[in-house]
Amino acid sequence: MNTLTMKFLNKEGKNYSLRLPKVRTDISEAEVTALMEAIVTKNIFFEGGRELQSVESAAINREEEIIA
Repeated sequence: MNTLTMKFLNKEGKNYSLRLPKVRTDISEAEVTALMEAIVTKNIFFEGGRELQSVESAAINREEEIIA
């Protein structure tokens, strides 16, 4: 299972991480960037100082099942 971890900076200057499990294996950098920018622009999570202000980074953690 692949998990996308997105890191943002909020208006208070604090980091905020959002994890999405089970992302596609072929997700592109452009798709991740567009998603993160939409999250910041649409302000769908917080209000006030906790509101997300900017995109910091993103990473995909790839997990493989080794024992079935």
